[in-house]
Amino acid sequence: MAIKCIIFDLGGVIVELDFSRFFNEVITPSPLNKPSTYIMMEFFRQSDTYHQGKVTNEEFYQLACELLQVCSLDQKAFYNAFNSIIADINLEILDLIKTVKKVNQVKLMCMSNINASHWKHLKKQNWDIWNLFDDFILSHEIQMTKPDPAIYQLAIKKANCKPKQILFIDDGLNNVKAAEEAGIKALRFSNIEKLKKDLQIYSIKLK
Repeated sequence: MAIKCIIFDLGGVIVELDFSRFFNEVITPSPLNKPSTYIMMEFFRQSDTYHQGKVTNEEFYQLACELLQVCSLDQKAFYNAFNSIIADINLEILDLIKTVKKVNQVKLMCMSNINASHWKHLKKQNWDIWNLFDDFILSHEIQMTKPDPAIYQLAIKKANCKPKQILFIDDGLNNVKAAEEAGIKALRFSNIEKLKKDLQIYSIKLK
């Protein structure tokens, strides 16, 4: 059955991520001196709550202060470091998406676990991606994150076609598995060349 909708992840697929500045400016100076695994796991668990839009920027900053003891950084400095995780656009993927849009009759959607701060930072970048997609599913707007099964049901509804007519592309293994469990065709992204080969398996034209 022909693919009618392709859903791309943002971070790790379209957008390249770099955690080095965040660790250098936020984690490394912490008086905890390499915070324990438990503390880091709790911080990233709470980060997921932030991605879901369930805590404010101020609340997330205060949480970081409490867990990581980084109150030597004011809120602006903390978010400058936090937003630096968004490193650059993957130009090869960008060109690929443009080609897919031009030569295929498919709906293009973007689905991302992304918090309000990162989204605002992204929108300030001079990246030619916003008009490529017919719809965006953003975790901080819908208050749920991948791999929650409900987010895939929402995607199916927005795609307005059968699950097996949807192709989902993500770098996260759990996210890919959850999509497959919802009946969606899914590819785990690792590099551009493999993605091109995988897309051709689903009869997606690339020229």
